[in-house]
Amino acid sequence: MGNCFSCLRSKSTTRSVANNSDNEGLNNVLDKTIEGLDSNDLNPPVMALSNGAHSAPVVSSVGSDNCGSLRSSFTCTRLTNIRLNNFSVKSFHTRVQKLFDIYRDPVEDLILIDGIERLCCDLQMSPEEFRILILAWKCDAHQMCRFTRSEFFNGCQTLQVDSISLMKTKLSDVANDLNYNTEEFKSLYRFTFKFGLDNAVGQRILPVDTAIVLWKLVFNVHEPAILERWLNFLESQDNIRGIPKDTWNMFLNFAESVSNGDLSNYDDTEAWPSVFDDFVEYENDQANQNISDKGNGKKHGGVL
Repeated sequence: MGNCFSCLRSKSTTRSVANNSDNEGLNNVLDKTIEGLDSNDLNPPVMALSNGAHSAPVVSSVGSDNCGSLRSSFTCTRLTNIRLNNFSVKSFHTRVQKLFDIYRDPVEDLILIDGIERLCCDLQMSPEEFRILILAWKCDAHQMCRFTRSEFFNGCQTLQVDSISLMKTKLSDVANDLNYNTEEFKSLYRFTFKFGLDNAVGQRILPVDTAIVLWKLVFNVHEPAILERWLNFLESQDNIRGIPKDTWNMFLNFAESVSNGDLSNYDDTEAWPSVFDDFVEYENDQANQNISDKGNGKKHGGVL
């Protein structure tokens, strides 16, 4: 498998120019206005007088940074927390933007193949490994071998990372914690099909060779018992040119239904894609052929 899944499709001679919409989308994420304080929060504290009446002392400047004794300590605390949170968000944003710029293409505002290779090198990961697929998933990347600025920021925000060391740790943690039977893994699995499509040509069906590579990748940690036989079947069938979305999605259910690899549990009356019927029939023929070959071998041995 080539660098950054590049073996799955040939490099294009022209690059699409990044739209300003990426930056606009990023700005929509980042430029959230901080709501103003409620007027009640800014009211000065009410003080009790000796005659039992109540009076509110006059505060010279509510907007002043001077948290004097006449200002509500609660108001001061809220102002301070808002400023700190605002600073923290801006600081996180700045660090992620600088991280993106390290790997950014010199011409386009994208991380492309060369940048992804350098990113993977710094992460001490192979571009074709499972953890990089997780990174693409968390970024909700729409195309192989590239990250837009907004995709990269969203991925870092989801993972809560703003450095290479944190990203490396978090990607490993997510990979180790992913359970084959959880909705989170199913989300990753469905994303992988979309990620493998060549959107530049409007592709809607995965080429078989691409699907095989991605099945091996997404099941890198938890491999179904039937996977190897399924992939061998696909490689042996010249008439199967592509894998549509429903076949990709249903394979997860199919693998669960024959979790121990025993195809006798397969129910061909259910609404499976026809390629699964073909696979089960192929496997049964192979099994019968093996039994026949063994029988012929014994008879031949007896004659000798």
